[in-house]
Amino acid sequence: MRKVPMIKKIFLFLIAGVSLLLLIAGVAGVLLRGGEKARESLSALRLEATLRITGKGAMQAYVDAAKKEASDRARAEKKTMSELREAVSKAEQDALASMSFDDVDISMIDAAPVTRAIDSLIQARMAYVNEEAAAQQAYLAQLTPDPMESSPQEPLPDELGEGMIEDIQAQPADLTKKLEGFQPTAEMLRLQAEVDDRYAGLTQALSLVYPNLSGDVFAMFKPAITSLVYMYGDTYESAYDRMLTSGGGPGLSGLDALIARVIRNGDDLIYLAVSLVIVCMVVLYNKPLIKKLGPPRLIIGSFFVLLCLISLLFDMNLQALLSNTLVRVGMNGVLVLAMVPAIKCGISLNLGLPIGVIAGLLGGLLCIEYRLTGWVGFAFSIAVGSAIAALFGYLYGLLLNRLKGSEMAVTTYVGYSFVSLMCIAWLVLPFQSLELRWPMGGGLRNSLSTSTSFLRLLDNFLAFNVLGMKVPTGLLLFMGLCCYLVWLFFRSKTGSAMQAAGSNPRFAQAAGINVDRMRIIGTVLSTVLGAVGIIVYNQSFGFIQLYNAPRAMGFIAASAVLIGGASTSKAAISNVLIGSFLFFGVLTLGMPVANTLLPQSMISETIRILISNGIILYALTKSGGGTRG
Repeated sequence: MRKVPMIKKIFLFLIAGVSLLLLIAGVAGVLLRGGEKARESLSALRLEATLRITGKGAMQAYVDAAKKEASDRARAEKKTMSELREAVSKAEQDALASMSFDDVDISMIDAAPVTRAIDSLIQARMAYVNEEAAAQQAYLAQLTPDPMESSPQEPLPDELGEGMIEDIQAQPADLTKKLEGFQPTAEMLRLQAEVDDRYAGLTQALSLVYPNLSGDVFAMFKPAITSLVYMYGDTYESAYDRMLTSGGGPGLSGLDALIARVIRNGDDLIYLAVSLVIVCMVVLYNKPLIKKLGPPRLIIGSFFVLLCLISLLFDMNLQALLSNTLVRVGMNGVLVLAMVPAIKCGISLNLGLPIGVIAGLLGGLLCIEYRLTGWVGFAFSIAVGSAIAALFGYLYGLLLNRLKGSEMAVTTYVGYSFVSLMCIAWLVLPFQSLELRWPMGGGLRNSLSTSTSFLRLLDNFLAFNVLGMKVPTGLLLFMGLCCYLVWLFFRSKTGSAMQAAGSNPRFAQAAGINVDRMRIIGTVLSTVLGAVGIIVYNQSFGFIQLYNAPRAMGFIAASAVLIGGASTSKAAISNVLIGSFLFFGVLTLGMPVANTLLPQSMISETIRILISNGIILYALTKSGGGTRG
């Protein structure tokens, strides 16, 4: 048992005590969220916010009346225009000084009629917005999209094409445009009339508090007040925040205010308590963790946990982010797996992965060309892409055998050169489908939709929701199947010979193993996995991207496998699984969190570049940058 210093013990004890208190407060706040105390606090905040909104109208009406009176008096006294403006300005200042609604004293007001009217309005408003949401969803479900509309007429932004790493599968549709033809249903009109009646009842109650308000003022504040009392999908947190923003803060004071804040921030208190426990564990077991996981995985793993906590503190949808992480892991996993055969056979990181990617793209294009859909189209794309990739991989392996000792540089140059060559090929290949070609001129489009072929087949296969998070079961199962097949291959005689040739070529050659042949087999397998991986990627991504898009795929896959614990001379399936989750998890959470912390900045793209390139640099420095001779 490792001895813990006294200072560290005291520190850990204090942190543990604070985390326990925060945990108790957070759990209590979450449990009270649906109780009577929570409803009372929201009712008080809602009442004060409503009074403040209407109070501002009353104050403005009072000021306008004072200004009009001053103006009429000045005109009756036949004063000059300068004196008239001065009199009106003084009347406005005096009115504002004598009447302030910054501190509404609810205790001095008979709030019961207003509270009852607000509660009545809430019920009517809730029924209306829920009916509106259901009617709009039904309308959208009836829309029949044109298949040609899903194929973009213009190329996607360059930042999507570079590396194909941006996730657009969750992009929100242009609902405003789609709902242009939507008409309110009869039930919506009936419920809206009921909302109007309830609002009229609220105005009568408010008129008792502010008798100088006219009907025009109440009509002006109707959208603000109806939106204040209820919004679609309201929770305690969203309602609480909206009331504070609308001026309902001072309605609670003392212990009531503290309880309301604990209820509102119960989740955050729990997250903070958990983060403190994690800090304690890292401080207590820092040396064993570093020894077992290594500094890169420990740092990136801690950063991933930190991003999860920050997303929760900023009320981001962590379930959606984690679901998106699982999708990214599945859609990129096979591409990351393609690095394992390359490393094991001795060619190091296969930064020429774009060769296999382009082979897979050709399979996808032929699927669209022949109008194959569903699982047939998906299987056809994999079969054709794998066949083309096997041929490319064989020629690629012959080249690498002639340039031993400089594989990483050669793979990079070959990959970039092949992408540039295919930029010409995409302009001259004789594809005839209108989904593939530009409407005018020649050549293939930059981005092609998979909606008419194999869009998200794996993502939706056996998918299920747990705790608000969608699990893409089919996608993860396919990745797991590929990993299992590769694992079985390396348990075979050929796989064992390949590993021996990759780890010690001279010994393997002395043992009668054809090292060059093993290198070619490893290169072919890596290239074929790249072709399969890009088809899996495209069915999740929703688009096939050509031209310069495949150029950085090798660097992305290399980054993921290196962060999982692989090196330029050693790799395992576990490195693929760990690295894919950490790398794409950090990217998935890092960009939205960075944009939330620093809106309208490019820091998210900077984080992506630093992570992907920094990990490769770290791995090369740890391995010395050398290759096996």
